[in-house]
Amino acid sequence: MRDGPPRGHEPVRDVGAVLAARGVDRALVVGWSYGAFVAAHRAGRNPDRTLGAVLVDGAQPHDWLDEAMERRIRKTFRRLNLFMPLLRPTGLTPRMNAGQMADSNIELGRIARERELGPVLDSITVPARYVVASEASLGSKGDEQERIRAGLDGVVARNANIKISAKVASNHDAILKKDAPAVGLVPVPLSGTRRVAGAVRGR
Repeated sequence: MRDGPPRGHEPVRDVGAVLAARGVDRALVVGWSYGAFVAAHRAGRNPDRTLGAVLVDGAQPHDWLDEAMERRIRKTFRRLNLFMPLLRPTGLTPRMNAGQMADSNIELGRIARERELGPVLDSITVPARYVVASEASLGSKGDEQERIRAGLDGVVARNANIKISAKVASNHDAILKKDAPAVGLVPVPLSGTRRVAGAVRGR
């Protein structure tokens, strides 16, 4: 679950449609990067259909987007445009052009604003666990990423259902490759997990 604007209802509906097609009534949703926003919205809007959420280095409320940052994002992806077709077969980049990737990252900055994301996270009533990276990421400078991640302190303080499960040594782009066990072994207290996992495995 990475692409698509969680600000609207479409990506969350898509998650619901996939689960319905699989015959799953309640699920543990896991999302990385943009997908973490989708997972957070799914958990907040559909607590009766969600066992819990694992949010992997995303859905961190912070007002980091301004006009200068928008220009920087577009410049970064224009520079990467020549290399993206070579990287796409490896799975390191999505099937989007540079403009689409820039638009996606800018939209992410808008929905990450405290006034947008804060109420969504505060509304979560099911167990939610964060796995966060600790290194700088593509296009970031200095301690920018750490200042964004620091926004989780207030989230955890306000909502007892949300905790930080792990902070790993990877950067944002490599976290699933290098620290997959930290994601797969997140201790989320769930009821009915065995039943749901069995249903998915059986399909």
